Amino acid sequence: MLAKLSVKNFRNFEDWFEIDLTTDKSYEFNDHAVSNGKIKHGIIYGKNGHGKSNLGLALLDITCHLTDTIVLSSLKSNYLNARSSSKYAEFKYEFDFDGVKVLYHYAKQVCDETLFEILSIDGKTVIELDRRSSSIATYNLKGSSSLKNDFTGRNISAVKFVNSNALLDDNAVNQAFYKFVEFVDGMLFFRTLNRTKEFHGQPIDSKRISQTILEQGMLKDFESFLNESGVDCKLKQSGAKGEEVIEFDFDGKGIEFSLVASTGTMSLGNFYYWYLKLKAGEISFAYIDEFDAFYHFALSKRIVGLVSDISCQSIITTHNSSLLSNNLLRPDCYFVLDQQCLTPIHKLTNREIRKAHNLEKMYRSGAFDE
Repeated sequence: MLAKLSVKNFRNFEDWFEIDLTTDKSYEFNDHAVSNGKIKHGIIYGKNGHGKSNLGLALLDITCHLTDTIVLSSLKSNYLNARSSSKYAEFKYEFDFDGVKVLYHYAKQVCDETLFEILSIDGKTVIELDRRSSSIATYNLKGSSSLKNDFTGRNISAVKFVNSNALLDDNAVNQAFYKFVEFVDGMLFFRTLNRTKEFHGQPIDSKRISQTILEQGMLKDFESFLNESGVDCKLKQSGAKGEEVIEFDFDGKGIEFSLVASTGTMSLGNFYYWYLKLKAGEISFAYIDEFDAFYHFALSKRIVGLVSDISCQSIITTHNSSLLSNNLLRPDCYFVLDQQCLTPIHKLTNREIRKAHNLEKMYRSGAFDE
């Protein structure tokens, strides 16, 4: 799981900014939201323009050079902080895999090329490359000794190169290395603020939402999902082979889903597309940005419940204060973001928060502004 990230000179994060997903709280409720002292499911609040979306992109930055990901076009022209005099952004990730700590520190001038990178596992540096002084990488993983280490004229990450070309010995350090790479490969940022899939991370998938649902035989499940979400409808499949579409069934008359679905219903369709991947275990970490912009508050609660029941680590951003509830998560899983820090709400008050407390009422009354 992801435990921490420190980032500097990336977008609006001019100085070092830390995202700490560790907790030492021992709340005796909703323990599904925490795993081994790490926040498994969290929700972030913050005013407009304080960097919630950029925070998600910072968390997913690692995928830009370690995976065959889709990079948002805006990252290629708006990467470094505009005010900083530094010529590169820095990232320090900390992961925990079955008690083994993995640290990955790197810097970039552009989103998909590392300037330097250092990977440490269980306190030992296992891969290092610093292009500022040399193009020669060093490896300290059993089974990597025969790999080429001269990266002259090659922009590929040394970590990605090792993963793609080495047959590493089976030991605890190498197992942690592969778990790290697998976790990063499964990281995803997505939002549904419009009628299209907007996402970062995960391999390219050109399939339409309807095509994916139909190929997996999930049409009836999608219909039930919409009905349980408050969209009273009946669906059917239509179209020639290879061009199948989902239609609303109005007493035998079909109208294509994408043509008449409201913005909120289309947003639900986009969410359901990713929800299938979440349930299938294809995603290890999901940053879901402004997920409920078009949702009724009751629907928002249902979606949070669905996501928090999945094994994938997740962070959701929202402005919906009705989600601040000990019936959904717990106080160490709710965060407030400002331009200087990301803080769990239990650290924003001197009060001892208990399960019976109304977190939304406390938030609205300014109890977390102390």
